[in-house]
Amino acid sequence: MTGIAAHRMRDLVRLTGVSAPTIHFYAQQGLLPKPRKTAGNQALYTNSTVTRIGWIRALQTELNLSLRSIAKVLQMRGELPVEEIRGLQALGALLDEPDPAAEAAELASARQRLAPADLASLQRLGLVNTSGAISSSDLRLLDLVASMRASGFTEESGFAIESLAVYRDAVERLVADELARIVEPVLHRHDPQTLRDLVHLGLPLTDRLLSLLHQRAVRGEMQRWLDITPEPAGATA
Repeated sequence: MTGIAAHRMRDLVRLTGVSAPTIHFYAQQGLLPKPRKTAGNQALYTNSTVTRIGWIRALQTELNLSLRSIAKVLQMRGELPVEEIRGLQALGALLDEPDPAAEAAELASARQRLAPADLASLQRLGLVNTSGAISSSDLRLLDLVASMRASGFTEESGFAIESLAVYRDAVERLVADELARIVEPVLHRHDPQTLRDLVHLGLPLTDRLLSLLHQRAVRGEMQRWLDITPEPAGATA
């Protein structure tokens, strides 16, 4: 049975073909289930440890993942099937497509429309690159913030650049849920190329969907605010 701790270290070596020092190193990196210690302080391992070692070796040899990357997968998603991780790699390669550096003239124009303090705040929030060249996506963000400032969203009107952290944090939470509830369930159903095609088609549609849902939510919440009836003067709680 999987839950029975019955294997000694020499059994792990025999069953997995991995050397004892390597298995000890996996354990030191927190990649293996904790063994059960006998009265004589001998470590006994379950079948799940055998499975985990095979999983680690597959990720190293088939997907060329480092132990650090494997630890991150375990922490975030658990022991995902190798094919699902292969699909995630394909998506990651797609989403990591080059984001070219912004043209100097375009960047100069955007900076003229923004106060230096605004740019510094965007960099402090991690919304704009702080090292190396400003990318095209960074430039689009600078243009959007400059347009918001020009539209009246100024410090004097109560809008601080730090307020954008609300959107950053909300999007990061949304993406974590999106991966867990939407992306992960379909990974094993498609080959990497199909996944790439789906992402190419789906990202623009998802952006439009999020924009629509955001507008509807804001309107609904604002209406609830406006529907609040003030209490008559002198009323008590």
